[in-house]
Amino acid sequence: MKTLALKKEFKYLYQSSAKKVEIVQVPLLQFAMIDGAIEKGSEPGKLPLFAEATQAIYSMASTLKFMLKKRKTDPIDYPVMPLDGLWWVEDGLFDITVKDNWFYTLMILEPEVVTPEIFEEARGQVRRKRGDSASLANVRLEGSKV
Repeated sequence: MKTLALKKEFKYLYQSSAKKVEIVQVPLLQFAMIDGAIEKGSEPGKLPLFAEATQAIYSMASTLKFMLKKRKTDPIDYPVMPLDGLWWVEDGLFDITVKDNWFYTLMILEPEVVTPEIFEEARGQVRRKRGDSASLANVRLEGSKV
């Protein structure tokens, strides 16, 4: 079985120094992604839709990992990578204490071996196991720079 050492390969992106600022060249990478917004009067840790989005993206990432690991031909093992998040405001009023105007894209790095077809097969497996949800339907596979 082939093993992809994604955490080692991309260590420079995921374990940067806390003591100095560094500029890194981020290659074009592939991610499972989902977008959302924090509802008025709420914040990420208290929002059921944010929890649903997080569960959907992790379910997809875990299912993809085990699908590829258990396939009969050319099995591949790799770690489920950490959750990344892009956060922004569109009204120009950023205040760290006010979180209900935040938008986000949650992302989990996926290896190149994950094709759109494999991704959709995984979505079908997650639906059969956990049921359907709007969040699961909105998880997508896309190339992006962090």
